[in-house]
Amino acid sequence: MKNLPMRFNTTSKRSSPEENRILQTIPGVNENCAATILAEIGPTITAFPSDAHLASWAGLCPGSYESAGIKKSSHITQGNRYIKQALTMSGLIAAHSKDPAFSSFYNRISQRGSKMKAVVACAHKILRIIYKLLSTKQTYQKEKALGLGKQF
Repeated sequence: MKNLPMRFNTTSKRSSPEENRILQTIPGVNENCAATILAEIGPTITAFPSDAHLASWAGLCPGSYESAGIKKSSHITQGNRYIKQALTMSGLIAAHSKDPAFSSFYNRISQRGSKMKAVVACAHKILRIIYKLLSTKQTYQKEKALGLGKQF
């Protein structure tokens, strides 16, 4: 059982080495996280028509609960627990990295709410970036990530 992560990791690298390399260019995404993501969503993302569909399937969509015009506390949706755990850890690492796209985003969200909500927001942002990178087969670029609303 102890050899399972190592075997899982090498299988992922052999089946899709190019996608694995692309995912590891994103801040916070290490070798194990990239292997988990590729194992769960696959090297091609043709099953998901948009990044919103992928985020909904992964369980990283922001929930909304409104009653009588009053917005109340909401939670993220249920989804794939393996990819959600991997992306949450990557979001935490990216939030504390030197990449201004993630660190400024984390600081802006955490000032008005809890720190965990900011980490989940970073994980959602990483997932949107993953969708874009896997669909275009490009590597991560800091310049495009800073204007994320337009490119991703």
